[in-house]
Amino acid sequence: MLKFNVFQRTPRRRRPVATALSFAVVGAFLASTAFATPRTEIDDFDAVPSDAEYYDDATYDETTYEDEVYEEEYYADDAYAPETSGAVFAPPSGADVGSNAFLDAATADVFARREKARAEKERKNSTGLFGYPVETAAKDGDTFRERWLATDSDSQTWVPQLLPQGLMYPSYLAGRKEPRLQSVITYDDDYGTLWDITLGGRAPIFRYGTTETVRPEGWELELEGAALLRLDWERNRNLAATDYRAGVPLVYGTKRWQFKTGYYHVSSHLGDNYLMDDFKPRVHYSRDSILFGFAFTPTNAVRMYAEADLAFHTGETTDPLEFQFGFEYSPQFNPNMSNWAALPFLATHAHLYEERDFGGYFTAQIGLQWRSATNALMRVGFEYFNGGDDLYQFHHNHQCKYGFGFWYDF
Repeated sequence: MLKFNVFQRTPRRRRPVATALSFAVVGAFLASTAFATPRTEIDDFDAVPSDAEYYDDATYDETTYEDEVYEEEYYADDAYAPETSGAVFAPPSGADVGSNAFLDAATADVFARREKARAEKERKNSTGLFGYPVETAAKDGDTFRERWLATDSDSQTWVPQLLPQGLMYPSYLAGRKEPRLQSVITYDDDYGTLWDITLGGRAPIFRYGTTETVRPEGWELELEGAALLRLDWERNRNLAATDYRAGVPLVYGTKRWQFKTGYYHVSSHLGDNYLMDDFKPRVHYSRDSILFGFAFTPTNAVRMYAEADLAFHTGETTDPLEFQFGFEYSPQFNPNMSNWAALPFLATHAHLYEERDFGGYFTAQIGLQWRSATNALMRVGFEYFNGGDDLYQFHHNHQCKYGFGFWYDF
């Protein structure tokens, strides 16, 4: 039986004469290429190849380095063009123009200037929460504090500003008790059509920080105030009740983190027509609270936040604690886009109260938005609400309502 082994190699016969002749031919060829083509002499300093010639993709790839990885790494990015290097090459002392030493020094100088320009312009994208890219000034090797907590701007460049533009800690988009301009018409199966209106706003009065209007950094003192009222659409649009809010938040913010503390007062008042009805008794609801909030913005469009409020003075039906948290997708102002361009937004918000055994309400909004150069925000869209009535006079009643709204934040 014949057996075949594919891994078995047939013994080769040794041919010492042929082997020696082969080595001789190869050696002669290498010697001729090494000594027959000396380096071209350059008689004039102006004839030294320019940066552009050194960095011409085709020439460089053919004559110097044929490594595709090297070429891709250094030449794919147009932002690092050699024209950014304006320094004049100074030849080494004692080196003749066109000599090996001169050409080696000129090549090293071009590479050094290119790497310097690349380092000055380099901005890396670090990875944020859930894989979202975060544009920062962080570099490889930075500490956790430098990458996530430190400001992108130098605090030495911060300036005091009276009535600055832009907000460091904007109002929660889907929060029903936030100061803004709002008009929302919703429908509930038990109550019918309701018209909720908010007349108010939040504005910065002093900032020590950057002068940016989009996500500024530094310290900021703000004022807020609003009247939050409801018209009963089913009953001749009578005023059902009004909640009043006024506060003074103090904010510290970076590009990625914003922290808020401060004081606010809330009180609720029943409408005159409802007050005259025996079945609508007045509820004594009021809060004087200290708030603590923070927000995380991993990208220029995403924000996650949480807030805890502790009341040191309350009404008869009010308990001290309440909590808020939520998620928002809302692109910030982009100078490269027209103000007429509409962008989508999405916001969710939960508000929990101790007097409801830490139950509360949940709100979701979706729609279109527009932003101004000062980052003011106008939105239209759909709203869904489920939970305890957000108007404090009817706080313990449950509602499940949905409708269409308009919102404007200064």
